[in-house]
Amino acid sequence: MKNPFKKSDQAVIIAGVAIASIAAGALAYLFLSESGNETRKSLKKKIKEIAKDAVTELNNQKDKLSKKASAISTEDVVK
Repeated sequence: MKNPFKKSDQAVIIAGVAIASIAAGALAYLFLSESGNETRKSLKKKIKEIAKDAVTELNNQKDKLSKKASAISTEDVVK
């Protein structure tokens, strides 16, 4: 049976409400203000640059791996 006199810890709920409030405020700023529009555009541009760099790096790694696999398979065939 639960003790009715024991206080429950509300810290998690308070922290969750605080974090949700901050997130809601940030989203409201981004979508409702004119400078938020500029911020969204710059974020979008930066995200595209990061994605492009990631794809380029992935392709470079793929090419290196393909060359390495090709060299290993050639060595196996020659042996």
